[in-house]
Amino acid sequence: MQAEHMTVEQKVGQLLMIGYPTLDIPEEMETWIKQKQIGNVILFSRNIGTPEETYQRVQKLQSWANESWQPYPLLIGTDQENGVVSRLQKGATRFPGAMALGATGNLDQAKRIYQATGEELRAAGISVNFAPTVDVNNNADNPVIGVRSFGEAPEQVARFGEAAIQGLLASGVIPAIKHFPGHGDTSTDSHEAVPVLGHDRKRLEEVELVPFARSIAAGVPMVMVGHISLPSMDESGSPATYSKEIVTGILRESLGFDGVAITDCMEMAAIAGTIGVPEAAVRCVQAGIDLVLISHTHEVQQKTYDRLVAAIHSGELSGERVNEAVNRVLQLKKRFLSWEHYLRAKGPSFDRVQHADMARSALAQAITLVKNEHQLLPLQRSTQPLGVIFPGITNLTLAEDGQVASGDVLEPLRKYRAVEYYMMSTLNPTEGEVGIVANVMSAVEQIVVFTYNAHIFKGQSLLVNRLVQQGKKVVVVALRNPYDLLVMPEVDAYLAVYDHTHQAIELVADILFGERKAAGHLPVSLFPSEKKQHGVG
Repeated sequence: MQAEHMTVEQKVGQLLMIGYPTLDIPEEMETWIKQKQIGNVILFSRNIGTPEETYQRVQKLQSWANESWQPYPLLIGTDQENGVVSRLQKGATRFPGAMALGATGNLDQAKRIYQATGEELRAAGISVNFAPTVDVNNNADNPVIGVRSFGEAPEQVARFGEAAIQGLLASGVIPAIKHFPGHGDTSTDSHEAVPVLGHDRKRLEEVELVPFARSIAAGVPMVMVGHISLPSMDESGSPATYSKEIVTGILRESLGFDGVAITDCMEMAAIAGTIGVPEAAVRCVQAGIDLVLISHTHEVQQKTYDRLVAAIHSGELSGERVNEAVNRVLQLKKRFLSWEHYLRAKGPSFDRVQHADMARSALAQAITLVKNEHQLLPLQRSTQPLGVIFPGITNLTLAEDGQVASGDVLEPLRKYRAVEYYMMSTLNPTEGEVGIVANVMSAVEQIVVFTYNAHIFKGQSLLVNRLVQQGKKVVVVALRNPYDLLVMPEVDAYLAVYDHTHQAIELVADILFGERKAAGHLPVSLFPSEKKQHGVG
């Protein structure tokens, strides 16, 4: 079927991808799919159980689409970037994220991991992965990307992005690179406000756009456009999602992308808190967007649907532009989906043991020994207790999932040595808590401090520096962004891990006590002189 033979309502159904707020599918989703011909659904952790459970729910959604004579199955999307953004967790493999893979330098392994990720997504009935993230993270203060990026060197990010795309395509899953035109050098989270990228066109072409251009040349079928303002490209300051200068001018015409362009979630504050979702949706389609993503709220979805229908009927949205967008979506479905496949599908199947081994191997290759003055590492297996301090980890942004419990830290370390343990109440301890921790550790000579973005949450660096001043031998283990060394330069030893799972803690324990070597290399620079070597700045 072509858009030219569809009703306006059917067209709008293909222009939208919507989500819902519960684990069980709410009744209105049947209405959306059967009566309004909604053709695309996004799933979050709140909607996902085991692969088997998720598959059954997705099959119900697909059955409604089939019963309503939709020409192709629904696109079912999710964000399985791996690492801190992993929607599939229960019964799925927790693969390391992008920066960890960048630290390994191993492109073939990255491709295999993304292929395995795709296999698990397909087992859950999911056909679109909003990954890889090909943002070039060259801003240490970036609050939302960080370890979600492969690194700060445009060429490295491009190479790993291509490997990820190849892996997902090999599994039959549609990759959607993000966040065009680049969210790496911003200091604002688009969930909260509009980030502004102030660079000129020359700099954008040398850095931010490099991985996108390479991914498009490699045949990526979908691009997610971020709510990022580029005043040098569009003087109005409009977010890229509804900037014709950026979507049509740069993405389509300059970079030659002819696949499906989808927005980031329109309910982020960058859109919802400014002109509002329904109005922005019309402008997005006018700008060259093909799919409008509204992830959460039924009322907002309904108002946007109605606004798009009205805009088409009135001619505010041209028939030519709407047909172009709908046909791109239909062509994508024709390429990757079929009712024959969904009707014959037998459910989840993937090699869990092989995938778990792959994940552990990659993470082991990623962990990076950045500093080891006075050869403090490896630690000795002593009768003296080892001080261990752990931050109160929580999700830092609305994009991510998952925390680590204190028990995950103690078990691996206690294999080697008795532990004097303190878990901080937050990521940003006060002066008072710093004093309490220092007092608890007063009789301990060697201390391992696990940090989590201490370069942003300064209370952690206050604690570490206090311990160093007291003459303690301190090992810092950075569990997230590797930039923590910038605010604690006097520590004796420093490991960058890029991951905070139980598996990561087990590997760290082995490295701390010399049972394993740290094999990774920093994919970002910590000092300006190094930045030049990475081709940035």
